[in-house]
Amino acid sequence: MIQNEKDNKKKDEINIENNESDILEQGDIYFFYRPKKNSSEVKDIEDIRRFFMVTAPEKQNTRNTSKNTRGKFYRLFVVGKKSLPEIRKSEARASERYWARVGGIYENQNDLTKELFSHEFREGDAARPVGVGKYIIVRHQKHAEIAYILETPYKPGYAQEELGIEKEASYIVSVINPKSPVPEGFPSAEEHPKYPDKVLKEFDENENFTSLFKDTQLIDFPNAQVILIGAREGKDIIKHDLGIDIDLDNESKRKKDLDILNKLKTSFKNVPTKPLTEGKLE
Repeated sequence: MIQNEKDNKKKDEINIENNESDILEQGDIYFFYRPKKNSSEVKDIEDIRRFFMVTAPEKQNTRNTSKNTRGKFYRLFVVGKKSLPEIRKSEARASERYWARVGGIYENQNDLTKELFSHEFREGDAARPVGVGKYIIVRHQKHAEIAYILETPYKPGYAQEELGIEKEASYIVSVINPKSPVPEGFPSAEEHPKYPDKVLKEFDENENFTSLFKDTQLIDFPNAQVILIGAREGKDIIKHDLGIDIDLDNESKRKKDLDILNKLKTSFKNVPTKPLTEGKLE
């Protein structure tokens, strides 16, 4: 076992030197938004109170997580600034490093849909689905990136534009070190991340941020905080730079009908779906 760990570490170093990428995780991705309490009509981002990103891992690299036998689960991220960061060709400014928090980990899909589609303050403020696709988390050089391709809507509309959801994009993702004070300029979660001691040991006390390529389970706990930085836009660029293609196969399309969106047709008939089907805010 010790030898395997040494071999894996050596392989990691070789991949970094050769500019290769490893897939650490892949699965389905969903985007939702919840309108403000007093917004009778959602016209733009000012009428939006919360923006959510949900990842549902299908496969995880067993070298990077101790939870490789875990079944299906969902991470619900609450994304700051109510949008994804802009993709820039130059280095991102400090203001473009977006904060996000793991709002919940759900083993049961029904619990997730109940959280999203319930009415918090008044009738009609349930979260609206605004994007569905496939994602991968990859290690590239000395950082990790989450890349996705949007499946629905096929062509992003105004709703996606307001929330910074591109057709295909990737973002550098780092985890805020819970052992250090939150860096200046970033909000702090109301509660500390619920990391067990064995996971806390993976954080270096001298660093503000830890790359997600170290272990994807760092985002498997409520209140874990991450930083997203826009990296790449366009499937061809992502494939060229990362050397990895994100496939949308027929199986994923069939699964979509059996997953979260199916709930909209049954238990949550009053949930607006135009943001997802037509790219229009409502």
